[in-house]
Parts: sequence; structure tokens; C-alpha cells
Amino acid sequence: MDNKSIDWQEFTSDIVEQLIEDGSNEEAMYGIEHHFVAMTAEDADVAMQKGFLNGWDISELEQMEEEDGQIVFCFDVETECPLDEDIIDEEVAIMLEFASSHKLEYEGWGTHFEE
Repeated sequence: MDNKSIDWQEFTSDIVEQLIEDGSNEEAMYGIEHHFVAMTAEDADVAMQKGFLNGWDISELEQMEEEDGQIVFCFDVETECPLDEDIIDEEVAIMLEFASSHKLEYEGWGTHFEE
């Protein structure tokens, strides 16, 4: 994903709207996974350590092969919040800044349907 061409507020609005249309519980707390990609294991490691020092829950590092054969290193920052576009937009802004300052690409966020 090219972060500059993504309207993250629209991205968030679309996900929240779809969850609500599908009947997801608007009152529940949602686990949010913010997805990051690094080109090197070293860049990922430095960023993950900084995220940990920020007090964030960090997933395990995964090595993946892209369609073109390039190896990349992926991890998530996991948060929990209500299904509130303003709160999620604030988190996204923080994650975009984090990505920008740590040689990462922010690949968006995801969550799960809540009963």
C-alpha cells in the first residue's frame, strides 16, 4: 500500500460502517491490529523495541515473501478500543507517525466481528 494515496479516515469509516451493517456489537470493545511492514529484520526489530517501550502490545515478527519474491518483515501493534471512528482515527495518526519515523510501511488496521 502507498500510504500517501490512502484516505485513512475513509478506510476507517468503511470498516466501521461494514461491521455495524453486519450486526457487530457497537457497545463492545474491539481488538485492533495495526499492520506494519519493514524491509529488513533490523528495522523491524528496532521499531518493535520502540513500540514495546511505548507500552504497546507487539505481535511476533513474521517473515513473508511478496509476490515479486522480496522478503519483508511484518508485525502488528495491538490495541483495544470501542468501535469509534474518532478514537481509531487518532490511533491511525499515531501509527502513521510511528511508521514514518521507523522505516516502516503502515498497511492499515483490522479487527473482528463482535457478538
